[in-house]
Amino acid sequence: MHNAFLGVKPAVIEWRQFDSEKHQWLSADENQLTPNAQLAPYSPAFDDIYFNPQDGIAESTHVFLEGNDLEQRFQALAAQGSPKSFNIFETGFGTGLNFLLTADLWRKTVASRGNAEQEPGLHYWSVEQFPINQKNLRQIYQVLDIESDYSATLIDNYPEALPGVHQVKIAHNITLHLVFYPLDKALKELALPENFTFDAWYLDGFAPSKNPDMWVKGLLHFMALHSNSSTTLSTFTVAAALRKPLPHYGFEIEKRPGFGRKREMLTARFTDKELSSPKPTLATPYIKTRAQPKKVAVIGAGLAGCALAHKLHQLGVEVHLYDKSGLCAGASNMPSLMAMPVMSVDHNAYSQLTFHGFQHLRNYINRYPELAYSHLVHQLPNRKYSQFHIDQYQQIYSAQTWDKHKEWFQFETLKLGESSVKSLKIPAIQVNGQEFCHHLIKDLPAVQLHLNTEVTHLSQLSDYDQIIVANGYLAANLFKDAELPKVTPMCGQLTTLKAQLEHRTPVNHDGHIAHYQNQLVIGATFENSSNESIQRKNSIKNIEQVNQRFGFSFSEKDIADEHPGVRATSYDRFPFCGYFGEITNEGANQSIWLNYGFGARGLCYSMLCAEVISYAMLGQPSPLSKTLLSRISPLRTSTLGTNSTAL
Repeated sequence: MHNAFLGVKPAVIEWRQFDSEKHQWLSADENQLTPNAQLAPYSPAFDDIYFNPQDGIAESTHVFLEGNDLEQRFQALAAQGSPKSFNIFETGFGTGLNFLLTADLWRKTVASRGNAEQEPGLHYWSVEQFPINQKNLRQIYQVLDIESDYSATLIDNYPEALPGVHQVKIAHNITLHLVFYPLDKALKELALPENFTFDAWYLDGFAPSKNPDMWVKGLLHFMALHSNSSTTLSTFTVAAALRKPLPHYGFEIEKRPGFGRKREMLTARFTDKELSSPKPTLATPYIKTRAQPKKVAVIGAGLAGCALAHKLHQLGVEVHLYDKSGLCAGASNMPSLMAMPVMSVDHNAYSQLTFHGFQHLRNYINRYPELAYSHLVHQLPNRKYSQFHIDQYQQIYSAQTWDKHKEWFQFETLKLGESSVKSLKIPAIQVNGQEFCHHLIKDLPAVQLHLNTEVTHLSQLSDYDQIIVANGYLAANLFKDAELPKVTPMCGQLTTLKAQLEHRTPVNHDGHIAHYQNQLVIGATFENSSNESIQRKNSIKNIEQVNQRFGFSFSEKDIADEHPGVRATSYDRFPFCGYFGEITNEGANQSIWLNYGFGARGLCYSMLCAEVISYAMLGQPSPLSKTLLSRISPLRTSTLGTNSTAL
């Protein structure tokens, strides 16, 4: 259980003050924390301070910003007027000091010039296994006297201590990619396009003698794979373990004067190095170099299709949305849709995927808070989660959660009907299906909406170079001669009652209880069926379930509406999301992508899967790790997708 989060866990921070007489760092009181106080955050795990408070800013500027000649390079980039991105990779995010100084330099030299649409973007990638909590970050920025809009945005959007790549938008042209993994794991898991390179490397972290895991052998190979002729490197250490092998990996090294008492520091510039390409895996299609999409057709205007249309349109791609039943039909058209992450004792791959999906959805909701009717759900023991499991989850997940979300993964006793029940509060998002789908496509031009238009054969889409199939269990109808990954249709029915409860936050038991427009929504049933007609017996079943569990006295006369929908469920519960293969359609080559099999996680997966496909199509780094990409690949069930097929 100690490795439940792949080794990622919150850092333990203590405060130290330097005693010049004893020449050592002594414990300090948090009450002494004031701007420019001569205090330093200290890591007991590595027996070292994060920075010297007397000159921490000057040292970071000298080693990393000046060591990579960033001011001159940023100025040259701004003068070019090109929208080209500048990518930096850092080993050891720590306090975020290097990032904030770099972002501030970018603001002064690049962001202040030209129009916003033509500005290049700064993408800052940083690996951290032991993230510092928001409270300590706030204290650190106060002591350093570097509080700013950027530091406030970073703290407000700082991700929980969960493994994976977490994207934080600091400004419209500054993006922080926090990679919460041990470094060796991060190097294996980052899904970067084949031709993707970094412009500068910050080799930071505690010294090799204190933290050898931050100086792993595979780092130099990774750097050589993702460097170009302009790539530079800087680090505070000149340790032989790093200095000697660098030339072998194509870096011309140069020793420069160090900062303060450090006599030397190391910089380098990449020249060239031929390396064999990594072995192909199921994650390879997501990072393969592709021609830029010209015109994309999305079949299916439910949650999955609308999210894709939104993302591709946002990225400047011409995208057309098709659906035979109009916008947001079927299982997406529910009065109350809930998204919540799935907990597990070992935070397994399925849990990781749902937490990532939830975070991407939450990023969207944070921009449009009016779409959400609730941000929490009360989890009760049920057939899936026993009280023993819930107690474990509370202990495990609360330890990875910051104070800002202190109500997450905490117990609360609820009064529901005749029952008093112990619940675990977990993060969730409740939306109305129609409202959410309409909002996603509100900026899509009307001529690109082909609603109530049935696609019976792909020959109807011969003028598109990319086709994305996002119509759930109906997907196979389009491919008579090729075998798509199979899904099982599962029909579920929600029931709206003319009733309300005093308790308003949604409840998850063996079904769901939620409110929408002052009515109660309960359900849902699950049947192995593709019958989308209303079944009164299923509403009766929903009513009996809540009456038996909570002592309610609802009856058939309380029914206000009924909402059936068919969900497409994969054999392993993971969605089919990604590239499937090439076809020849009316003499033209087309790429086929799949985006279905979400099961009951349609809302949870919609925004994440839209980004996964859009970034793969455009040759951008994936938001998911290689391991998770392999789990959602449509090619995991067959090799048919790797071949070109004529349809």
